[in-house]
Amino acid sequence: MRDSAYSNEAIVFFEDGDVSKEMTYSEFEAILDGVVGMDDFAGDTIKAAFVVVNSKLKVSAAVLFKIGFDRQGYADRSWNLPLRHLADNAGSGPDMGAGAIRLACKSQCPVAWHSSALWDPDMSPKSNTFVRIRDAIAANKLCLPTYSDPEPPIVQTQVQKTPPNWGMPSAPRAPAPPQWGQGGDSIDYGWDGDDSGLTDSQLAALEQEHRNKIAALIKQQRLHIQTLKNEAQQTLQTTRVSLEKELELSRQEVARLRSEHESLHAQNIALREQNEAQRKQMETIKRTRELEMQSAQQSEKAEVEALRKQYEQQLQQRIQEETAKLKEDIELRNMELMYRHDVAKQLREELTQLRKDKIRLVHEGGDKFLERLEALGVSFIAFHPGAGHVSILLSEMPSYMENPIAYAANKCLVSEEHYRTWLDHYQKPECQAPLTNEKKCGCRIGRVDVPSQFIVGDSDRCEKHKPRSYGDNVVTFRG
Repeated sequence: MRDSAYSNEAIVFFEDGDVSKEMTYSEFEAILDGVVGMDDFAGDTIKAAFVVVNSKLKVSAAVLFKIGFDRQGYADRSWNLPLRHLADNAGSGPDMGAGAIRLACKSQCPVAWHSSALWDPDMSPKSNTFVRIRDAIAANKLCLPTYSDPEPPIVQTQVQKTPPNWGMPSAPRAPAPPQWGQGGDSIDYGWDGDDSGLTDSQLAALEQEHRNKIAALIKQQRLHIQTLKNEAQQTLQTTRVSLEKELELSRQEVARLRSEHESLHAQNIALREQNEAQRKQMETIKRTRELEMQSAQQSEKAEVEALRKQYEQQLQQRIQEETAKLKEDIELRNMELMYRHDVAKQLREELTQLRKDKIRLVHEGGDKFLERLEALGVSFIAFHPGAGHVSILLSEMPSYMENPIAYAANKCLVSEEHYRTWLDHYQKPECQAPLTNEKKCGCRIGRVDVPSQFIVGDSDRCEKHKPRSYGDNVVTFRG
């Protein structure tokens, strides 16, 4: 056991056989107290190693343990392993640079009831657990303090044994210095030709060393065998549990299939019974239908005959009713026709009387009435735009009544077409210059009030569309 002043304690976490995280023991205690959590390990059970490191970064003790974390990354509150006690009372392990370490694992646990919380190291050459721990501590990512002073002697209760390599590469040993004789420089000093070269004490020490090596090797092999047994037992247990689950599932499946078979068998029997009952029922229904068909055929003839007689009676009655109705309609039509003849006769008489009145009025004459009005000094005056109020003579009355526009155009001394064009301009003075086939300019222009002064193509154009004459380009010079 080493003095705590010359050693440090660290925790190394493993994932898939490799070192995933390192921390000091004080940080690990904070995790155990629930001060901080490990999000990377949330919901998993992690393999870890508690190591005691001397001042030269050499491992002197190791405890391989397992710890679980909840979904929030906090350590299991029920976890309570005495790591330091296990490290102090552990058995011998491999030499990791400072002599044989104290090792506590599942196959070598000083406290038997804690073995289930430990795990066995991997001692294969490709993934040796001790090599991983040694390299991680040697890298000193935790910045552990180191000292160059010589370490205090190791207190041991028995003779130090040479440990096996535990799957680790052996460190080269320095050759033993030659034993030179005392009291002279000659190499043959004190040599006895009859001596075998080794004293009894040297032979005993050599024999004891070989025995220690053999004992350590046997212990290593026993630990390795125990580790393999534990792994095989765990594999066997896992296989047994898996097979038991499969067997239970198979039993459940067999029970389900048996129950389903019994259910289907019962359903089959029930269906057979139901089929037989339905067959008997169908036979009964068939017989009943045959009897009903026979009785229906017998009664059908009587019903058809009765229906035929009833139909003939109804048809005859309906024919009589329709005949009487048609006779009434014919009588009504005849009466209407007689009434129309009377009305037509009366209208013809009225028309004859009107013709007689017309002939009488024609003979009396309307012209005499107009001549009588003219003799009394009555004048006929009409207003037309451009012509003003025009007095119409009795002799010009027929021509005026035939075409008032032509009469007004004649009074204005223009043609009827010219007067009509001017009248459109007078009522709506807009530019009539065509822009497209269906659209005109439509700009507002000045109105010409006298038809004779209206010039088609000039008076009905705006300044933009008026035709230009040579007179517009004449420039008058003043002297």
